[in-house]
Amino acid sequence: MTSRPTGNLPVELTSFVGRRDDLTRARKLLGTTRLLTLTGVGGVGKSRLGVAVAASVRRDFPDGVWVVELADLRHSGLLTQTICGMFGLRTDSADAFGLLAEHLRTKRLLLVLDNCEHLIDACSGLVRRILSAAPSVKILATSRHVLGVEGAQLFPVSPLTVESSGGLGEAMLLFEERASAAQPDFRITNDNRAAIEDICRQLEGLPLAIELAAANIRIFGPAEIAARLGDSTLLTSAEPGRTPRHRTVESIADWSYQLCSERERQVWEQLSVFVGGFTAETADGVCLRSGSGSGVLRELIGLLDKSMIVRVDDHATRERYRLLGPMRQYALDKLESSGDAPAIRVRHRDYFLRLAERSYTDYCSPDDIEWFRSTRAEHANLREALSFSLSETAEAATAAAMVRALRPYWSQSGTLLEGFQWTCRTIEEVVEPAEPRAEALVVGSVLGFLVGEVELAESYLHEHHDLTESLGIGRFAGIACFAAALGASLRHDNVRAFELAERAVEPGGGRADDGVVADCMPLSALYALILEDDEAEQYAIRGLEFADRHGAHLVKALALGPLGILRWHQGDIVAAESFMLTAIELYEAFDYPGMVAVCIEVIGCCAAEDEPERAATLLGAARTVWHRHSQMKLAQAALSTVTSTIENRLRGVLGDETFESAVARGRALPLDDAVRLARRAGAAPVTRSTASSRSVLTRRENQVAALVAEGLTNREIATKLTISPRTVDAHVDHILTKLGFRSRTQIARWVSAGVDG
Repeated sequence: MTSRPTGNLPVELTSFVGRRDDLTRARKLLGTTRLLTLTGVGGVGKSRLGVAVAASVRRDFPDGVWVVELADLRHSGLLTQTICGMFGLRTDSADAFGLLAEHLRTKRLLLVLDNCEHLIDACSGLVRRILSAAPSVKILATSRHVLGVEGAQLFPVSPLTVESSGGLGEAMLLFEERASAAQPDFRITNDNRAAIEDICRQLEGLPLAIELAAANIRIFGPAEIAARLGDSTLLTSAEPGRTPRHRTVESIADWSYQLCSERERQVWEQLSVFVGGFTAETADGVCLRSGSGSGVLRELIGLLDKSMIVRVDDHATRERYRLLGPMRQYALDKLESSGDAPAIRVRHRDYFLRLAERSYTDYCSPDDIEWFRSTRAEHANLREALSFSLSETAEAATAAAMVRALRPYWSQSGTLLEGFQWTCRTIEEVVEPAEPRAEALVVGSVLGFLVGEVELAESYLHEHHDLTESLGIGRFAGIACFAAALGASLRHDNVRAFELAERAVEPGGGRADDGVVADCMPLSALYALILEDDEAEQYAIRGLEFADRHGAHLVKALALGPLGILRWHQGDIVAAESFMLTAIELYEAFDYPGMVAVCIEVIGCCAAEDEPERAATLLGAARTVWHRHSQMKLAQAALSTVTSTIENRLRGVLGDETFESAVARGRALPLDDAVRLARRAGAAPVTRSTASSRSVLTRRENQVAALVAEGLTNREIATKLTISPRTVDAHVDHILTKLGFRSRTQIARWVSAGVDG
């Protein structure tokens, strides 16, 4: 889990050329206004100038410069959630703007909204509200259209100059810079200067067009490039309503299209269906499928060399690429006119449906981390696939399958509200009383309960029950019980919630997927804890054993929560802390701060007796995480009563002033610092153990633990007990899991502490 930086200015992969005067003027204007909008045609360099301006003033904003790239955001309703997500705030809140306004109210920061033109109304409205709610926030926007916000300062961005009294103009300098990147020894000389000046004049100083032309210096000399630009057959967009600059950019795209092989053209067109970028693997899964006989790697390399696609620097494990905006639009127009668009969109949708459906196999498996990261990286493409399915009546049933498959991802990635919104749209479109509607209804019920839309969730669940009964469908029984358990819990009927959660676990393979079982087991354990059920420990251990059998990281982290709380209740502080620290380590792979709050809070309770001030600080830190990120209302309910008791005890020990000061320090801690404070417990010596811990182990496991404490190896233990080394390996793994330990040394210390006690 990484700490939130003070800003997110992107690292530019190419140098910023020219525009010194523009940079100076824009910086001065930003000093006199709270909203500066850089306007201009596509390809003129608004985004690059905006980032350069932001970088030049970053020291003026102690809370950072934050860039929101909007080009790939298609739905205006997700604008506020997108900005919340960038700041690390909850994206599943019903009052997303309220959360954002609270976060920004006291901040001194610069918010850069890049590429607003396709969301103009939403951006205008949000900008007005932010400026009203946060008096020390400034906004720098880039847009082809003015935002129309009162008091805004406009800054029209002009093309680069071709001539300069002091030598080469900015446009020619840019050409030289980008051409030398493609051909390192390229320089503007007396021999080629006239041709390059001609290129820059024909392209009217548009940076995008100049960069595209310069990238081809490996193929043609400057004179050839200039001659081809002048070829009237390449100026395919000559309609009077289109500006000369737009015709020029299109002519560059068309010219580049002519330089591509037939397969490269096909791939370029088909790549236009991707939103938010793609990997070589996803491109291979969608493009050139019919009778091509091979993948598209060669074509991707060709398009990359021709600068039709660019690398995306997002620190992903797999290289990602995207089409530049004008290049994507050009290719999309070509695809639409070819008549192939519907088939390609179906292939795109089907590919990402398969990615979503990996949840059925990967969520509860050792592959869960890779699946989660892949799904998060392709979030925009999943949205596009859902949008396509819901835009075509014949495809809407596929959306129902997709929302069910994505339920675990939405539940564990902080995007519950978005998932609920997609599911509601699916229910509106899938109207036939058949299995797909039943599928969408039960998912809508689960997500609805989790986001607090109780009445709508109840109505979905009732209709689901009626529909499945009339159709004779039983395969949704598990997830329906899951939904009903959530509903019962929200009605404070924990007995019924426990019964339903157990029923959801019971069906097994034929009637419930492993993901539903995995999510219900820790719920059942929590309900058992709340109800003080005698078998609560067995329910908690069952969830951990289920996770271990499947090798699932996130499911194991979820299972460790109830077990850690149980150990704390039993007074086994060492085991409780160890379980929580292990869970934190597992959550780090999923960027899941909501459940980290559970871990921090339990560790705070564990520290209450020996380190009261540290305990109060941890509880304060947990409050902040709960407030900003948590969607785990059931976990909060399980802890709230106990935490209140602990807080009262700490207040009595420390006094009001010291207690409040410690809590305030905790609330101010960044998440990483709070985790580091919690991890101090990991270095503490084992000082306690109870009979309850020893009773968790079987007789044989206690024997193995004692021999581990004597220093015997697994092979030596196997010989002594006359069992196989593999069996000993399994026993040691079970001991480590049940006690929440990570090393044989901890087992030895635990045994020693028990003997001494």
